[in-house]
Amino acid sequence: MQVPLIERIAKALYSGTEALTNGWPIGDAAGNLVAARMIDDEKPKEMEGEVVVARKRIRGKQVVVMKAKGPGGRLGKLGKVAENIIAREKISKIISIDAMGKLEGEKTGSTAEGIGVAIGGVGVDRAYIEDIAVKKNILLDSFVIKMSDEEAIQPMKIEILSAVKNIVKSVEEDIAKSRGKILVIGVGNSAGIGNNKKGADESEKLIKNVLKTLKERKKKEKKNRWQWLLGG
Repeated sequence: MQVPLIERIAKALYSGTEALTNGWPIGDAAGNLVAARMIDDEKPKEMEGEVVVARKRIRGKQVVVMKAKGPGGRLGKLGKVAENIIAREKISKIISIDAMGKLEGEKTGSTAEGIGVAIGGVGVDRAYIEDIAVKKNILLDSFVIKMSDEEAIQPMKIEILSAVKNIVKSVEEDIAKSRGKILVIGVGNSAGIGNNKKGADESEKLIKNVLKTLKERKKKEKKNRWQWLLGG
């Protein structure tokens, strides 16, 4: 009964290992890609903890955007860096973006908006942010892109890439309705994701090329399998 599940996990890990080894964007990089698309700086400021930070005006509001440093596969110490920024500056709202495990029947790339800090894992980074946010009465909004656990570690699918563009618009609309200075946090693995809008464009091209290559490989493997079965 467990063999199909084990097989699915093994295939996902094999595919994820190939993606990370080659520096391909994976599903979990969605939050980082959103943040990269919102950074105009050619070289955003590098902070301790493998995090980059940039500042800009969006819809007339002052915005601080941060993400794990790319394009290497990093998670970054987002919580600690965010805590330091909040301690020094008057932040009125924090918007976090991350990947989220989908439920049975939900479509890959579907999105949701909520309240709180969208950071998975053991919760250390989330605890840093939530603790200081409660003390300073800072609003917490979050946006998530849904995918399966397997898709999170595999090369980013086109459905997830399409959702990234929609989330960027949603975050900008949220910023437009907000007051004061806003902190935007792109959460997840930065594999294959650059640190600014130019890097995001390059990542998008890479994703499409990878998907094309994988599709051609799958077609070739299927053809070879049939030839073997037919004794060709």
